[in-house]
Amino acid sequence: MVHGRASFSLTFTLSLGLALPTLLMGQIREYRIHDRGMLHETVYNTGEIGRGWMTGEAGNKTNVPLMEWPSRSRTVVEGIEYSGQHNILGAGMYMAANPLGKPGKSNRIYSFCGGVGASTPEVVFGRWSFPLEMREIENFPLLPNGDLNPDYNPDEAEEIIIAKWATNLGVTVTRVSRAWSYPDYDDFIIYEYTLEYTGDTDGNPETIERDTPLMDFMVLFIYGFAPSMYGYQRHYGTWKYEGGIYRGDQNGWWDADYWLAFNLDMRTALDPNLAGKPEPNKELFRRFAQTGENGGGLCSPQAPGFCILFYDTTHLAIVDPYDPARNESEAVAILGTYQGQYYELDEHFHIKQPWSNKVSTGNTNSQKMADQSINPDNRWSGTYKPESTTWPNPPSERWIGRAAYNYRQSNDAGQKHIVFGPYTLHLGDKLEFSLAEVVGYGGQPGKLAEGGQTETQWARIPSWNRKIVLGGEVMTEHYLDDYGYPDYVNSKVITVQDVAHKAFEAYLGREPQVPVWPEDNPKDGVYAIPVPPPAPVITVENTADGSVRITWKRAVEDFRHPRLTGPVAKFEVYRSSSPMGPWRLLGELRVGEVNSSNYYEFLDRDPEYKIGEKRYYSVLSVDDKGNRSGRTNITAHVKNIGSVDKLGSVHVVPNPFYVRSGFQGSGNVEKKIGFYGLPKRCTIRIYSYAGQLVQTIEHDDPVYSTEWFQVTRSGQDIASGVYFYVVTTPEGEETTGKFIVIK
Repeated sequence: MVHGRASFSLTFTLSLGLALPTLLMGQIREYRIHDRGMLHETVYNTGEIGRGWMTGEAGNKTNVPLMEWPSRSRTVVEGIEYSGQHNILGAGMYMAANPLGKPGKSNRIYSFCGGVGASTPEVVFGRWSFPLEMREIENFPLLPNGDLNPDYNPDEAEEIIIAKWATNLGVTVTRVSRAWSYPDYDDFIIYEYTLEYTGDTDGNPETIERDTPLMDFMVLFIYGFAPSMYGYQRHYGTWKYEGGIYRGDQNGWWDADYWLAFNLDMRTALDPNLAGKPEPNKELFRRFAQTGENGGGLCSPQAPGFCILFYDTTHLAIVDPYDPARNESEAVAILGTYQGQYYELDEHFHIKQPWSNKVSTGNTNSQKMADQSINPDNRWSGTYKPESTTWPNPPSERWIGRAAYNYRQSNDAGQKHIVFGPYTLHLGDKLEFSLAEVVGYGGQPGKLAEGGQTETQWARIPSWNRKIVLGGEVMTEHYLDDYGYPDYVNSKVITVQDVAHKAFEAYLGREPQVPVWPEDNPKDGVYAIPVPPPAPVITVENTADGSVRITWKRAVEDFRHPRLTGPVAKFEVYRSSSPMGPWRLLGELRVGEVNSSNYYEFLDRDPEYKIGEKRYYSVLSVDDKGNRSGRTNITAHVKNIGSVDKLGSVHVVPNPFYVRSGFQGSGNVEKKIGFYGLPKRCTIRIYSYAGQLVQTIEHDDPVYSTEWFQVTRSGQDIASGVYFYVVTTPEGEETTGKFIVIK
């Protein structure tokens, strides 16, 4: 798989043995990243979400978010680097149809747009998917300079990504995804799909290669869940599927109240005492649980999932068993194809939706999925029937006749997909679908839902306020009572059901009525949601006395919004050793407490924060009712002393330099030599004892020092000896000195 904003090369694609059509000039496989809220995700203009489907060894590392929640979670524990809390193997969508007059599986055309493969992904680019567009719209309340954004749209998401691709089926897909930073609405991403039968089968919109009506058209949305990469790697050293997540540890669940599929980690190596994968080192467990470091004491508390917000009913195929000639061109083909399949019709003679609602293993190779997942002769997951044992306790009789959830396979169910159709499409027809990608801190405790175990259809969702046993020692009887939630759970929206509820609220622009019925919802999201004052844009800098100064403009005071939760009343200043937290509150400033320059200013004088250490700062806006902004201004900072106003003496530390006398740490930091007492701009030239120029360092930073790792201009380590340095400024000031290196 290629990560980045470049395409697979044609040579690489052909090396996989695929017979591909000629790619048009300008078709580039690109990605963008949703990183505005707490849920970070990578989306491609080929249909893929997160990455190409990957369950093998290569899936252990990632440089892009894979349904990452909490965000910014890359970490190092006991000297081991972890990519972080990533929760999917990959995701995407499929389509399939038969041209009119060509029924049967042998004539069926498939388009697999992501989420297809096994140990490695099958390449969709240039085979099933032809990229047309990839762009990101930042609808932030504030500009990068901290001023109010005059073009801010209060009725749209803060972050919008538009991806568009053509397919070999002739159906062009436009996917618009939306994300927000507001604490009640920052744990989901909403995707709106528009599927238009354009006839473009190769990514050239100027030509139409197919115009025959498409019969038995079906669409499938697929996710591979695994909560989470960090938890599995922490316990097993791997995050692959076979022998990795496929260990009996996780279960799939279906909550019909929200049309919500999600997964939970319910055991480790079949030990239910290790549900949620608690940190295996006892000392670290206590520390992480108490402080919230690395997300807290549970490595895999996430419940990743997706819920259906809307599905199209306008072009569902008509099935009239009482009068097959009602619509002869459609009904004859449909009745022949569906013979032997159980279905019930609604009042419009449409098959009740969804067509299939399936959990399965991580193998999604194209042959398997074509044979089983998206064909009108196979309702893979079965259906709910009044007399069936799969229906002992329905949340609503309205589900009878719709696709059943195959709960018996919910154990180890990494793959979850849902299918809609069959539809009949004529050239120019459009279908629309909407879903929300959601993650919560576990599910709603005690709620009866489908799945969770194989012995019975229904089970109660477990609580993370539970007993934790490590190596025979009881660490806690009630985890949440003793330790609470980590601070990335930043509002009363906690469980995956809470998040799904808020996703429906955002989509509808009102409180949803539960149980929800997506077919009753509007085809486009409303997105009229309450908004707190935005977090300010901050500047972090070192001062001459060794403090750290955080400043920001007053623009937030003038922020207006039709659904503003309240005017800003104060600002809270936080610091953390990690961008994911935990965050320490340093202090607060009330509205109007500005300096002589009319800026808000906060000085961090903490003596425990040492020179050379890296920390992260953020400032939250808080309204008059206590509502907080999102943490959108996280700023990394290395503490130093501010630069001198005028060049004087420059000191080298350590001097003399001995092996092991340098700064201790990883990489080449042990070789570091520091130059101290610098103005903002200057040039440092280092010479050997013989007068040869060894290195030139251009210092352009308002800090007191800069560093050098004893590497020459030609990239070689320097030898032992006496070295001289000359520091000059653009104004012509100069100072000199010498230092000794002994190796």
